[in-house]
Amino acid sequence: MSQVTYQTKCPESLTEFCELMGVLFGKVERDLYKALSRGEQLNDLKRNYQKKYGINARQFNSVHSSIKGKRASRQEGYKNQIENLSDQIQGLSKSIDKKKQQLNQTNPNCGLGKNRSLSDKIRREIHQKQRRLAMLKGRLSSLKKNQPSLIFGSKKLWKAQFNLEANGYSSHEEWLKDWRAARKSQFMLVGSKDETQGNVNCQLTKDGKIKINVPPALMPKFGRYIIADGIKFTYGQSDIDYALSKGKALTFRFVSQCGQWYIFCTVDRAEIPYQSKYSNGMLGVDLNPGVIGWAYCDSTGNLKARGQIKININDRTSNQIEATLGDACKKLVEIASQYNCPITIESLNFSQKKASMREQGVKYSRMLSNFAYSKFAEILASRCERFGIELITVNPAYSSLIGLVKFMGLYGLSSDTAAALVLARRALRKSERIPAKTASCLQV
Repeated sequence: MSQVTYQTKCPESLTEFCELMGVLFGKVERDLYKALSRGEQLNDLKRNYQKKYGINARQFNSVHSSIKGKRASRQEGYKNQIENLSDQIQGLSKSIDKKKQQLNQTNPNCGLGKNRSLSDKIRREIHQKQRRLAMLKGRLSSLKKNQPSLIFGSKKLWKAQFNLEANGYSSHEEWLKDWRAARKSQFMLVGSKDETQGNVNCQLTKDGKIKINVPPALMPKFGRYIIADGIKFTYGQSDIDYALSKGKALTFRFVSQCGQWYIFCTVDRAEIPYQSKYSNGMLGVDLNPGVIGWAYCDSTGNLKARGQIKININDRTSNQIEATLGDACKKLVEIASQYNCPITIESLNFSQKKASMREQGVKYSRMLSNFAYSKFAEILASRCERFGIELITVNPAYSSLIGLVKFMGLYGLSSDTAAALVLARRALRKSERIPAKTASCLQV
């Protein structure tokens, strides 16, 4: 069972309360992060912070849960940084080795000035790549020496103060206003299935009434509880109602964006059993910059249908990219539902492609750098789960090459649909091998 988050606008009657909660929880969060970083004991901090900041035990747990999430996210980002740099170094080292082999094959003494000019060009390329390689190794060494830290208010906004004009600020005071607003722009109230209506500090009813337990520090102004009506989630209300009826946990996060407060509610989504069956075949999906190729084959691995979904994600915002990929995933799930079969995609660490794309040309690099493969996989997995379609990941090794050699000419496929067919057959455990002649050429 997975968790899903839905959002809705917060009533204006809660705006003042949310702003003061953001200030209070922001202070607690930053102070607690520093204390934990110093190695202080959580149980001692919990007792002290309840008195120091005027919060209850469950509110302290909510702050701690928020910090744990942010630290885990930062740690994952730190790990990805190291992996990406390592991949770049590996890719660049291979490129240098190839250039050196190419240099050895040129003979500057043979011919007039043509070979000499080519040798000089290759030497310059090797020199530039070696300089970049040294820089990347230095960056990786420095990164490994320093443990990741959190910046409350975002690293991007923090850096903006050092170049105010370029970031749209006329003065440091103007930046400081945004910085302070960012550091008090959210707070979270964690729920539990053991608590009434899934959350002792923030309770939502099916008729849209929300009741928030006010921290002792804010009781003189707001009283013990603050209540608001009209809370309705345009998307996901059925999942929230299910969680309420089944006694599931509901976690609420209040976030300020562009002067408007929003309520984000996270719940366990109701489990939907798989409707798809292997006996009905497999839908293979191959994702590329600019197009998604799909191919449907029956249970014996014979191609029955194929197609392409054009996508344009170049020079788009993250929201636009997400919307484009969301529409594509919707179509793919509709196709799988039509055939009542699972979907398979490649189990690809796309960061490795992005890390080495510098060596593959500027045009391809630009397309790939805006290509959110992880977002596509996330959206597709979520939609498959909602409609009872099983999503399978398979090893993508040589899928494009096998599709090119074995199926493009046979069925008149494009490269992406041919690769999608290979993935579909592989998920059905059909044998796919590179033809002997092609394999021997690769070894040479």
